Formats: sequence, structure tokens, C-alpha cells
Amino acid sequence: MGPQHLPTVQLLCLLWAITFLPRAGALLCYEATASLFRGVNFFNWRWLLMRSMVCKLVEGCEETLVFIETGTSKAVVGFKGCTSALSYHPQTSYLVSPPGVSIASYSRVCRTYLCNNLTTLQPFVKLKAKAPKSVAFSSHICPSCVGEHSKECLPPFVMTEACPNDALECYSSTLKFQAGSLNTTFLLMGCAREYERLLAKFHYIGSIQVTEALNILEKSQVFGAGPSSQGSSGGILLGLLLVFRH
Repeated sequence: MGPQHLPTVQLLCLLWAITFLPRAGALLCYEATASLFRGVNFFNWRWLLMRSMVCKLVEGCEETLVFIETGTSKAVVGFKGCTSALSYHPQTSYLVSPPGVSIASYSRVCRTYLCNNLTTLQPFVKLKAKAPKSVAFSSHICPSCVGEHSKECLPPFVMTEACPNDALECYSSTLKFQAGSLNTTFLLMGCAREYERLLAKFHYIGSIQVTEALNILEKSQVFGAGPSSQGSSGGILLGLLLVFRH
């Protein structure tokens, strides 16, 4: 018998499949970002994994998630994708410890098929369980919010909350997180130990590049609020100038 020839359509399908197969030794990793500043709950947040990507031969899979808490507000920002960094086991820690504004991170780099598969906030639940349960509060109050300037942190949505005794400074900064398709800028306000850049030592969290600019908070007032109350601030901020303090 003579040679068998594949029909043209089948041949094209085979060539298409070969083109998109992972290269020998290359990893397939989840590709995702997270950026949520409202309604974050430890037990109802899910990181949807709907896309994957083929990495370069030397790359591994990364997942980095940042959990931010100020007063009663919570936020998560995260990145999944390929990275050239060396592999390391899951690491969960506070970058800025409570009381007051707290920032925690979870990060890992792995090198097995779709291994960057975290979908919940469980690492932060375990971390928070180790933090002190009892915190003494003062009569000092500060504006508190985390989110975009034009959404979650518009003046009507900014809360005023009592500060812990160990965090009596009113803090306000504009943070920018960038990694792959992640590009988010948001405002963070709350009580802190000192009025300084909280993430000054962290230019990167995993592959997430961090830029922090302190805001000049000229004056804040609370209308109709007692020393330990919390509520909507309406005209809470008088003269909030968003500038880089070098």
C-alpha cells in the first residue's frame, strides 16, 4: 500500500495542538490577579483560577497574596503567574504587625504542574489566630479606610475609629502594587505606631513591586462622635494632599 495522508483539516488541527503544547520541561502555571477592597471576609473570599500560562524553561509558578487590615476594613491584593525566582516553601508573615494598620503576606514559588493553586485566605486565618486577642483602646481617633480614592475611600465612606494604645498616630498613604497584569493604586488610612512609610523596607512582596507615598494629613475632625465611637465621617478630612514625601 502507498503512504497514508492525513486529511488537511486533521493535519491543521494536529499542527495547532503541537504549537500550543507546553515545551518539554516548561511548567504550566495559573495566571490570576486579585484586588478587592470591599466586603472581604476570611471565609467568603475565593480566588478564581480560570486561566493558565506556559512558563519559560527556567521559570516556576508564583503566588503572592497581601492581606491588609485597618480598623474594621479589610482588603486583598494578589498575583499568580510565572517567575524566575528560586523555589521556596509557603511563607506567611506580618510585614506590619497589629495593633493598628496591619499588612500580612503569603507567598510561594513552586515547580510542579499548576502548583500555585491557593484559592482562600486560610494562611491569614492561621496567622491571625496567633496574634494577641485583647487590645486596649484609647480615646484618640483616626480616619480609617482602604481602597480606591474615588470609590471605597470617598469622604462619605471613611470611618473614624478609636486607636489602640500602642498605635496613636494617624497614618495615610497612597500605595501602588504592580506585577504582570496587576496594576492597582489605593489609599490606606488608619492608626499606626509612627507616621512613616510602613512598607519602606519592602520594595517587592514576592514579584509585586510596591510604591508607597505618604499623604500629608493637615487636619482631621470628627463631627458628633464621642471619643471611642465610629461612624461615617462626612467632612472628616480637611486638606488631604496626596504628594510624595521624599
